[in-house]
This record gives sequence, C-alpha cells and structure tokens, in this order.
Amino acid sequence: MKFASCRAVRDGFLIDTFSKEYNKTTFEKSEFAAKENAADLFKNFDYIDFVCSGREMLYYARNYPPVKHSYLRKIVAQDIESETPFKEDDLMIEVKNFQKGSGDMNVFAAGKDVIRKALLDFDDSAREKVRSIVPEEILFFKTETPLKKAIFVNEDYSLMVFADGQIVRNGGLNELRSDMLAIFSGEDPQAELDSWLSVAGDLSEPDGLSDIEVRIRKTIISFFEKVFDFFAPFAGDAGETAVFIGGVLPEGAEKIVTEMDSSVFSDSQFTVFGFAKQLEMISESVDNDSTVNFATGDFAYKGGFAFLKKRAIIAFILYLAAMIMLVAGMEMRIKYLDERISAGEERTKQLMKEVIGKEMPSLRQALSIMDKSIKGEASVADKKAVYPYSALYIMENIFPYFTFENSTIEVSEISIKEEGKIRVVGTSSTLDDINKFTDLLEQDPLIDEINRGQINTRGDKSSFNISFNYAGQKKEDPKAKKGKKKGKENND
Repeated sequence: MKFASCRAVRDGFLIDTFSKEYNKTTFEKSEFAAKENAADLFKNFDYIDFVCSGREMLYYARNYPPVKHSYLRKIVAQDIESETPFKEDDLMIEVKNFQKGSGDMNVFAAGKDVIRKALLDFDDSAREKVRSIVPEEILFFKTETPLKKAIFVNEDYSLMVFADGQIVRNGGLNELRSDMLAIFSGEDPQAELDSWLSVAGDLSEPDGLSDIEVRIRKTIISFFEKVFDFFAPFAGDAGETAVFIGGVLPEGAEKIVTEMDSSVFSDSQFTVFGFAKQLEMISESVDNDSTVNFATGDFAYKGGFAFLKKRAIIAFILYLAAMIMLVAGMEMRIKYLDERISAGEERTKQLMKEVIGKEMPSLRQALSIMDKSIKGEASVADKKAVYPYSALYIMENIFPYFTFENSTIEVSEISIKEEGKIRVVGTSSTLDDINKFTDLLEQDPLIDEINRGQINTRGDKSSFNISFNYAGQKKEDPKAKKGKKKGKENND
C-alpha cells in the first residue's frame, strides 16, 4: 500500500510519500509536484492526508462544561455564532482536548467554502482518496516536547499558535524568495536564482562561503528576524519555540534558524521542523486517530470503499485460488485412492484366483467358501465353486497325507504353482513318517510325477523336499459323452 501526506503551496503540492505493509510504515521521499503533474502522481496512492491552511482556520481554547460531545458541539457553535459573523451551517467544527489535565477544550472551525476551495486543486479521482483534512495547528500538540508557542512560516502567511489561540501575519516564504531574488541582477533573476539553488551547497556553516552564499545566508537570517520581531510582543514566557517551515528552503536553512541568536527571542531555543517532518507527523497523527479531521459530511473519505473493494477483490482472488488448489488436491487424492483401490481389487482378484482357483464375484463369497472348506462344512455347490487347481482345493486334499495319526512331520513350506505343480518342504523325526507320506501320495490317482528329492538327516531330524504334480478332478469329455450316447442309440 502507498499513501501520501501533502499540503498545497504556490502552484502545486509538497508531498511526502509513504509505503505501508501491515502495521509498518516506511517513508520513501519528499518532493514538490506542480499542479499539472500532481494528478498523475496521486493516481499511485491508495489514500491522501491533506494539511489545510491555518490562516483560514478559527482556532481557540476555552473551558467548557464536561457534557456529552454532541451537547458540547452545540454550545461551541452558539459561541461562534454570537462572537463571529460565521454560522454553524457554514462551518466544519471539531472539538478536542489535547492538554491532559486541563479543562480547556481546543476548538477548530473552518468554513465549508474554504475546504471546498482547497480541494479544487485535486481532480475528482484524487478527491475521493483524501482520507483526512487536517488543520496545521494540530502540529503544535504533536511534538515530543510540550510547547507553549510555535511559529508556522508558510508561502504567503505566518502564524503563531499558543495553547489557547493563534495570531496570523500576512507574508511568508514568498517574501524570502523576493529578497533572495533581489541579490541577482541579471536579465532573468528568477532563472539565475533557480540555477543557483540547483547547485547551492550547505549554508549553515559561515566559513568558506562564496559572496552570493554569504548574502543568501544573511537574507535568511534577516527574514526570520523580521517574522520573530512581529510575534515578539505576543511571545510571552521564555522557553523553547517550535518553528514549522511549510516550504522548500536552500540547504542548511533549517539549521541556520535552529542556531539563530535572535534579539527578539533572546531567551528562546528554536526547534525547526521542515515540511517533510510535518507531513510525517500529520500521517502518524491520523493513523493513531488522535487528530482533527474535516474529511466528514460532504468532504468524507470516498476512496475507502474503493480501497476496501480492491482489498475484497484481492481477498476473493486468493480465496478462489485456495479453493482451486484445494479441489485440485482433493481430485489428485481421489485419483490416487482410486488407483490404490483398483490395484487392491486386482490384487484381491489375483489372491482369490490363487486360493480359490478362479475369480469370485465378491471377496465375501470367496471367504465364505474358504471358511466352509476349512471347517469341512462345504456343500456340493461350494465344492464345485472351488477350482481343482486352487490352493484351497489342493490343501484340502493334500493336508490329510502328512497329518496322519502320530505323524512327526512338520511342514515349513508349501508352494503351489499353476496347473498343480506342488512342492512340500519340511522335517520329520523319523524316515518312516516321510516314507508313509510319499506312500499316501503314490496311492492318490490324481497325483503323479512324485520326486522325493534328497532327504538329509542331522541329529534327530530329517529334512525333505518333495515335489509332485496334482492333476485335480478329471472332467468328462463332452464329445466322448456325446459319441457314447449315439452308440447306445444305434445299439438299441
């Protein structure tokens, strides 16, 4: 986010540019922008804080009764109408208490026509971005050190502000520029002054300055002495005096004012604030919601909705992107799970074929057949469902051959390959049990190609590795059956 704090001067604006990320605000630059260039510059900002002229402001402080703010405003409006030619309906009025521990209320009033005229320098799009319209007197209350007086020196007026009111003097920095212009005596003094200002060095150190630089330095001191001389009768108590300069001066001029040994403010120390620091203080004050803001009613901040709309659009886009990513992630997850399920189903079918002998309509049916077969509860229909070369069928028929009564055979591995190729690996305490196992195999008409392999005896255990071919149930040849039936008919 980028925003600006600015004030109108001469034929343009003094502008401080800031960038803001979350709650961190960073100052970027200060610059002067001519009116014809300001419109394009303002397009880059999300909002603008505008400092309005203290000369056009009615400011005073008075002790008012502690009543509700709405009632207090009515009392203030009645006082203004009775003591000045202004009417409440024509004014923007704000009441604040900036002096803690004091009962005095600070009253700021500006004519609506004055505010309207000040905003004419903004084009329509920039006016909608004006977040605050702040009277410059607010700066008197925003310094780190509490002040009793402050002098504002602006383009065509000077202003002295106290806790309870202000005094205006016509004439400001334009006088100083005229005095500096008189130093140059060529055909185009303005061009000479501008050229000199563009390359001028720091004037704050008197040693080593050129003749023109010395004269400019003296002109600056003389101008501020003249301003101070005007306000001296009203200065009152000694103490620190803040000087707010609302324009661009030659380099080092602010330091010159800070170090001035003023004959009329002999007991004062000067703290000088350039326009950039002033605009920064205004921005901070508005952010903290502790200032006077005339951007209400007809002059209310209209860019807020556009700004929120922009943020809402960004938030919606981010939300939409997040939803798309979520849906895409879910789709990928579903696809992954579908692939795992498909792989699981294929593996299940393979296992069912290995165990049952053929693919079954469901795993539940396959498990039911297996359970009945193992428990010896299988019906004829269930037995037909068990394919002759299935692991379950073969185990059901081979298992009794090595589990005869008093058998010492311990089978460690049975491997069943396709088409009934079977291998049985195990141990026995006696060779007789192994021989009996092979004898039982030989007696089975569905078993052939028996290979006893090598029997190894170690200690009291004999290990064996016997392989054979299990043919399974012989199916009757339909063609032979048909031929037999025809032969029978012929005999008849």
